[in-house]
Amino acid sequence: MTRINAFLFLIFSTLASAQDNNSVSYQLTVTDPEHHLAVVNITFPAIGTKALTVKLPVWRSGRYEILNLSKHINLFTAQDQNGNELVWHKMDKNTWKIFLKNPGDVKISYQIYANTLKHRVAHIDQTHAYLDASGVFMFAPEMRDHPLTVNLAVPDSWQSISGMEKTAPHTFIADNYDQLVDSPIESGIHELSEFELEDITYQIVIWGQGNHDINDIEKQITLMHHEVKKIWQTFPYKRYVFMYHAGDGLRGATEHVNSTIIQQDRFNFKPRKSYLKVLATTAHELIHTWNVKAYRPAGIAPYNYSAENYSDLFWMAEGITSYYDDLLLMRAAIYTQKEYFSKLAEDLHKHLSKPGRHVESLAATSFDTWLKGDPQQTHNASVSIYLEGSMTAWYLDQEIRRLTDNKLGMDELQLRLYQQHNNIDRGYRKHDVLNLLKDITGTDLSEFWTQYIEGTAPIDFDALLNFYGLQKTLKSASKEDENSDEESAKSWIGAALNMSGDAVIIKTVDSNSPAWQAGLNAGDQLVAIDGIKVSSKDIEKRVQQLNTQKPHTVHYFSAGRLLETQLTAVVEPNPAFKIEPVKNPSKKQKARYKLWTGQDLLKKD
Repeated sequence: MTRINAFLFLIFSTLASAQDNNSVSYQLTVTDPEHHLAVVNITFPAIGTKALTVKLPVWRSGRYEILNLSKHINLFTAQDQNGNELVWHKMDKNTWKIFLKNPGDVKISYQIYANTLKHRVAHIDQTHAYLDASGVFMFAPEMRDHPLTVNLAVPDSWQSISGMEKTAPHTFIADNYDQLVDSPIESGIHELSEFELEDITYQIVIWGQGNHDINDIEKQITLMHHEVKKIWQTFPYKRYVFMYHAGDGLRGATEHVNSTIIQQDRFNFKPRKSYLKVLATTAHELIHTWNVKAYRPAGIAPYNYSAENYSDLFWMAEGITSYYDDLLLMRAAIYTQKEYFSKLAEDLHKHLSKPGRHVESLAATSFDTWLKGDPQQTHNASVSIYLEGSMTAWYLDQEIRRLTDNKLGMDELQLRLYQQHNNIDRGYRKHDVLNLLKDITGTDLSEFWTQYIEGTAPIDFDALLNFYGLQKTLKSASKEDENSDEESAKSWIGAALNMSGDAVIIKTVDSNSPAWQAGLNAGDQLVAIDGIKVSSKDIEKRVQQLNTQKPHTVHYFSAGRLLETQLTAVVEPNPAFKIEPVKNPSKKQKARYKLWTGQDLLKKD
């Protein structure tokens, strides 16, 4: 070897060594799966300062709620590279400060209690280890951008899967801590399917037993793949992992950068009605790969793991995604027209039945999404960034189509957000969205924003539906319903009931409703109406048949006391309805419907 070559070899070897030394090393060892325990060891390389600060996030991405995840940490220790104990102090609920005697590697160790399955944070038992890094792996803020390695010491019979690159059966690498946080790991005994679509690899991993059909899930995901491509044109991933947990009473899902974790009751995959809900959730999380992960509002870009991340645009992150999940299933012909209309009518009815829509705007609710209120207060004083957000997204889509003569719609706004704000750390802001809308429509939509997003102006849903050749029709007016006149005159008291066994418990009371005026409140137990006992079996019919012309005597328990009140029911102000085509839709209405749903408008059933 020549002197020059030897010199170059020394330089490259030194650089390679420096790069290796730059990598943070994570090791998790499952020690007591029966009791949900594991030990985490982390090595932070080449620390040259007198102190090192390490943290655990207080929340996890995809769930906008402070969870105080460090409450599951025990037996924290710190050592130098020679195994000598280092002095450390816990500075606050999620911060540890370690004091160094000499420069070098710092090794920390702690025990993790992993029994937060329903929060989709961490769960370890004899069959698997589900790990969301936010609740498992600490980080040093100054080394947040350093590359890292994660190694798992788990039973030999387990397989480990993550959105991260795998370098060994139970070893993964990531570019930085943010990628680790957005790449949950599912290690255990699974059902696995892997397939390719247009050079993209998809993996479906299912933990738990149930009535699922992994082959059919693969078919439905294939249909979704082709539909999302029509909106965003390109994919921000080369491999995507769908993780499913099937277990008793499980629900909910969380999006990640190239994977998702979806939890469902083990028997939710049949019959078709409940399976469609699973597929809608699957579509929702896939859509999030663009809307939230590829581009997201300012305030959550970049993530602050130690505090709330505020934004008045959360409705765009969740509401627009909620709007698209059912629409995507319709475009993919997974839904029938009747099924899509049924879901649309259900959501619209929920929206119209929520008093809070008159009180708080989407923008205000978005900012306060970290404040988890009492259900009673939330019902009357707030809205949902998911439900009301999807209703507003639907209206905004129609407005774009109206202003562009049906040439463009919400798809164009999402595509441009992806093209112009993909992985931009600062995130997009209100003025960015308004500028894009003006470019798309040629119209300043600031007034629309003021009225429907920052204000509480009601949406004209009849006009919105008519734009596509649709209408609301009372369910009682359908041919199959008998005694339609009687059915259309149901009485209403304004109380949602949560039947627990035979007891009738009030869940929420609409403000200014008959139940509200009678002094009934959430948590009260209804006992009798007009001296006759009520039960969960007959309460719905009893309420619907109340006389609206005279008061009724209601006995109920409130805080353990038996009380009496007078209540006068009214005719139901928002009776159930269905959505169906108008009798003779015009060519324009049919064309709008076709471009909106991707399907032809079928005749009224």
